[in-house]
Amino acid sequence: MRPNKLQLSLLAFACSFPLLATAQAPTSSDKTPASSAATEAALAVTDLDLYQRGLQLEIDALRLAQQRLMAAREARDDVSESSALQPVLTRQYERNAAKALNVELRHYRDIKRRFGDILVLGEYIDQLNAQMEQLHQTGLSAKQRADQRKALEEARAKAVDPYALLDVALRDALKQRADALVRLRISNRDLVQEMTSR
Repeated sequence: MRPNKLQLSLLAFACSFPLLATAQAPTSSDKTPASSAATEAALAVTDLDLYQRGLQLEIDALRLAQQRLMAAREARDDVSESSALQPVLTRQYERNAAKALNVELRHYRDIKRRFGDILVLGEYIDQLNAQMEQLHQTGLSAKQRADQRKALEEARAKAVDPYALLDVALRDALKQRADALVRLRISNRDLVQEMTSR
């Protein structure tokens, strides 16, 4: 990847992600997502359990809906296809997961969003670190390597460590489960995209 493309992609990510912070501290009048996140109720290991179980419940429901959708499409049955898609388009699978977990939908969606943000940012930081370590293998000129290193260092400096916001018990539990949770999150997202892409 050329340094200018890397800088653009990192800039786009930084501008769109709520847990990225600039080097300067916000003033009291600033209402940034990062500062408002600090006022939210602290996440706990029990929330992590809900998140993991909820994702699995959603995936099971989405796979069932996918089977019904495929059968309807093969049969060219528009009514059945619409019926199979309805719970996906209305996010009924989230409501069902929250109900099965015996938590309010709003609380479940909040947990899902917050852990999702942490996992995405954790992956992003891991990618920056990996790119930094592989710079010497890229075959770029010394100047290109220096430019790319600078872009990576700037992006890394702006990225808040999402695990630093968590208590020790939750941080350890999340790091232990991170790979499995990322797979669940990707599987969940891909199922929704596959069914709604037509």
